[in-house]
Formats: sequence, C-alpha cells, structure tokens
Amino acid sequence: MAKILVIDDEKTILENIQFVLALENHDVLSTADSEEALTIFRDHYESIDTVITDMRMPKISGMELLKEIKTIFPEMSVIILTGHGDLENAITAMKEGAFEYLKKPVDADKLTIAVHNAISRKNLLVENVTMHREILEHRNYLQGMHDSAQKILLNMLPTELPKIKNYDFSIKYKSSDAVGGDMYDVSDIGDYVCFYIFDVSSHGILAAVISVILNSFLQNIEYNYKQGINKRRFPDIVKDLNMELLSNTAQNVFASLLIGFIDKKTNVLYYVSAGHITQYILTQENIQTIPSTGTILGVFEDASFYCNVIPLNKGDKIILFTDGIVEASRTNELYGFENLEKVLMQNKDKKPQEILEILYQDAYQFSNCEFLDDVTLMGIEIQ
Repeated sequence: MAKILVIDDEKTILENIQFVLALENHDVLSTADSEEALTIFRDHYESIDTVITDMRMPKISGMELLKEIKTIFPEMSVIILTGHGDLENAITAMKEGAFEYLKKPVDADKLTIAVHNAISRKNLLVENVTMHREILEHRNYLQGMHDSAQKILLNMLPTELPKIKNYDFSIKYKSSDAVGGDMYDVSDIGDYVCFYIFDVSSHGILAAVISVILNSFLQNIEYNYKQGINKRRFPDIVKDLNMELLSNTAQNVFASLLIGFIDKKTNVLYYVSAGHITQYILTQENIQTIPSTGTILGVFEDASFYCNVIPLNKGDKIILFTDGIVEASRTNELYGFENLEKVLMQNKDKKPQEILEILYQDAYQFSNCEFLDDVTLMGIEIQ
C-alpha cells in the first residue's frame, strides 16, 4: 500500500481518482486547494510515495506545485493531469521534472500503471541517493584512514639521523599517494652501529599497523643487545620478528627487511636480509652486492635466516633502497637494477648524499616524474 497525494479542483475527477486508487488499497490524501496541498506535502513528504496534480489550479498552478515539490523532495515522482489542448504545458512540465502526464478524463488502467511506475521510479531514485551517500561516507572514511596511516608513518620516520664518529649517513625518502610501508632508522648501540630498512607489501592503514609492529620491535635492539644478543645471534632477532608478524597480521601481508650491524672497532658488517632486494656496497674499485640471506617476513613459520659478514674499508659506501626505486616505470618498462647499477658506477666517488640525489632524480625522470610506490634511499660511508 502506498500513500498518494492527489490535487484537483474538479470534485468529480478528484473523487474518481480516489475511487480507483482505493481499489488498489492505496492510502489517498486528497485536496482541491493547491495551497493546502503544498502544506500537506511539506508535512508528510517523507511518507508520500507519489503526487498527482492537475495542471490548471487556482492560487498555485500545477507547474508551480511541481517546482516546489521537486525543491522539497527532488526524487518525488509527480504525475500531471492535463485537459484537452493542454499538451504544450504537459511537455513543459515533463522538462521541469514531472514523471508523466495523463489526459483527462483519466483512464483507470492508465492511472494504475502510471502510479505503479511513478512509485517504482521514486523508490529507485531514493535508493540511489542512499547508496551514493553511503559510498561518499565510506570514501570519506577511507580517506580518513588513509590520512591517519600517512600521519602514523610520517611520525615514525626519524626527524634526523644520528651523528656517529667515523660514519656518514644520508637519507632520501618520498612517500607515494598510496601510503606504503617503507621505514628506516640508524642507531648507536655501543659496540655496533645498527641500521635497518624495511618495506611492507600492503598500503594504507594496514601498512601503518605493520610498520608500527616492525618499528617497535626493532627499536628494542639496543635493549636486546645489552641483554646478550651478540653477532652470533643477530639472525635470532629477525626470526623473532618473523614470528611476531605471523602472530599479528593477515597471511597475505609480508615485509622485507635488511638489518645491519657495523663493528666500530673492525668495520666488519654483519647483516641479515629477510627477502629484501639486492643492495650494494661501493668500494674504490667496484660494486659489491648485498644479497638476501633469508625469506620475507610474515609468511613462513619455519623461516630461517643467516648472518652474512662483509669486511668494510675506509671510503666504502653502503647504498640501501626499497623496491619503489627499481620498480619506477614508464610504458611497461621498469627502471630496474641495470639503470641503478649504471648510476652507482658513474658516481661511486661522490658523497652518499650526492649519490642518493642523483639516483633519485634519474629514476624520477625515467618514470615521467611519478613514483607509484614509496621510495627510500639510504647511504652510509665509512670515514
């Protein structure tokens, strides 16, 4: 049963329409006064399913009623009744938003069909408006989550790298609009200089959550070292972190990590790379790779990691980065390791800060000045 407002100043027509609609079990609100009709609609528009109004009415015309009704409730379907020779006004009413027009005297079958279609159309429009509002609210919610994730990640980034005697640190970081999960840090833990760089596979708030877990865990390295975590047990740190992710994240989320420890006395590098892409050491003679020493984090419960050892000399530079740099692309072509190694070879004698900037700009220009993922570059020089 629908509620229908009927307006016509001809009593016979009004009664006939009421009779037809009552046979269909509709609830009819009727009036011969257009001003009263507008008051009724304002008071009950949320429960009214459609409106039927005569075109020619005293006081307020059917056209004016139509405009007021569409202003109050744009989705309302209005059926216009027209007399003989009033076709031009009926067409004008359709252009102003009327759903349909019927000629008087009104045919009962045509009236029933028109009312059914008008109600269906009104309900469809209301549903579309509701869906659009819900989509907009959901979009705003997601944007809020995105902004929160971005704020979390940016607040976690070190405001500046520490100054440690005999070591020069440089960083270049650019977040993408998607808000990925790149993170890095450097710390002095006594006998060792500790540094790490990691990349979470997901984006948005999920990446931020995973980054918080990783970052919080890694910030306890100094405490763990003082509790007896020595170089023989460096892989245990990564193994424990893998179990931490497995326990607290979804199975389709993973992260890559490279964590390194430089012995201050000997300048020997001890590192564990959990599925992180190949990194580099620039020496005076050549480029040396830093390959992965284990699988990615957060996927395999029985994952194993081992510590690799690389002696470093004065002037050597460690160049670290996330995959956002090598996956910079243009027209289905990746920047890749070949271009990256070429830039490193051509600039290996420069300071780390210069190398990172040159590398960043080269990849940025290659990708038509657009990175689709976070880009993090870190340089460490032994002085």
